[in-house]
Amino acid sequence: MEGLTIAEMAEMISIPYETAKVRLFRAGIKPITKDALYDKSALEAIRNVPGKGRPPKQARSP
Repeated sequence: MEGLTIAEMAEMISIPYETAKVRLFRAGIKPITKDALYDKSALEAIRNVPGKGRPPKQARSP
């Protein structure tokens, strides 16, 4: 069976292990096996997570 661990995903996108773990949890992505292997599509789901909080205001045109 193919899949990625949290550590492998974190290393691939250069983020800390805990950050990857929290992003997976917040996205509601469950592992596909008991060994905590995740589908490869989970990598893209956690790669582009928007920042926490309110987005910055847009600059007004004069």
